[in-house]
Amino acid sequence: MSEPILLDRCKYILTLDDKGRILENASILLDEGLIECVGDGCSGRSGIVVDCRGSIAMPALYNAHTHAAMTMLRGLHDDSELHEWLKYMWRVEAKLTPSIVYLASKLAVFEMASTGTAGFIDMYFHPLETARAAEELGIRAKVGPVLMEDSGFEEWRRKLRSIAGSLKGLASPIANVHSLYKVSPETVRAAYDEATRLNSQLHIHVAETRREVYEIHRRYGVFPVELLGRIGALGSNTILVHMGWAASWEYRLAVERKAGIVHCPASNMKLATAGQLPLRELLESGGRVALGTDGAASNNSLDMFREMRIAVFLQRHGYWDTGVSALHALSSAVKHGASLLGVDAGVVEEGRKADLVLLDAGSLYLQPLRKDNLISAIVYAATGRDVTHTIVNGRLIYSRGRNLEEWRREAAGITDRLSDFLYSILG
Repeated sequence: MSEPILLDRCKYILTLDDKGRILENASILLDEGLIECVGDGCSGRSGIVVDCRGSIAMPALYNAHTHAAMTMLRGLHDDSELHEWLKYMWRVEAKLTPSIVYLASKLAVFEMASTGTAGFIDMYFHPLETARAAEELGIRAKVGPVLMEDSGFEEWRRKLRSIAGSLKGLASPIANVHSLYKVSPETVRAAYDEATRLNSQLHIHVAETRREVYEIHRRYGVFPVELLGRIGALGSNTILVHMGWAASWEYRLAVERKAGIVHCPASNMKLATAGQLPLRELLESGGRVALGTDGAASNNSLDMFREMRIAVFLQRHGYWDTGVSALHALSSAVKHGASLLGVDAGVVEEGRKADLVLLDAGSLYLQPLRKDNLISAIVYAATGRDVTHTIVNGRLIYSRGRNLEEWRREAAGITDRLSDFLYSILG
């Protein structure tokens, strides 16, 4: 276990607790992976002391849906709609090797850790390589093989069980199914049952495009979320990604069944999938709605601070209404993200997991910063580049002064190798 850490005399502590407290000139003591003390009376034992006088301390963020190794495809084929874009990406991905996925995942982990993300849910090829990259740095990850067609189910199940037996530390298995238009309802139900047996979750793209909704309704006579409910694959261990084209009764069904929902606003806009997820209504009706960046090829960023800002602005633009607030987005990225990852975090209070972020309170881009505009500044003005420290499970995994230049140098070498790989495929 890591050394105790004292975050000493923070300018502000955004607790996100039920009382909405923002503490000033207060400290946080972390020990054995947990928050041990919050407030004025915290004192440091032998360990790490971080001078927090120029910092905002807050719960860390969670990326609830991504394809980490798609960092290698960032900037490729940027101006196509989803289904054409997928064909292009699948042509490249058919050539992937474990070593390439590991290197690309390492880039993603550097980016996420340095921008305040403590954990992510991944759907990609060679998942153990992504888990290895995450474990080496100390970031949480849920990974698993991706089921793309019925004929591969038995092999997929074998791989999922093998991965579940081999993961350790902060990595855990997840049952990834691409979509209902790639996999039959019977096989999706079998995948859900397998996830249940492993005490894991079914993670699936759902209602992402109008074309998908029309196709599913044509085949089966119901809409995608209804179909999952009908086949018995919709429950508290189901994670529904995108959901921009679901009907009102499908949202109600998802909330009733306690399914998790992941909104990926930047990716949806970039790929022109349209649709509109009713974020405020879902949150206020008790839904668990987290945020995800999707992959870096369809976003093109893994920065969850940017994602929060975009989530609010997209909702306001689509509804002609300011009902979605900065706090809605922050709760999604922090509390609901932690919930979908199965982490008792998302609030700065004693006994919670010590997943925290420090932001530079003196950043030029946040001024004038006050207690009364703190949440607004974090969601609308901050980006991941304002992060100075990221702590996961009580361990300091990123310090801007110590790690940034080192990671940049390593990333440059990784980029050269990934570029060589892409040139060998694309010419």
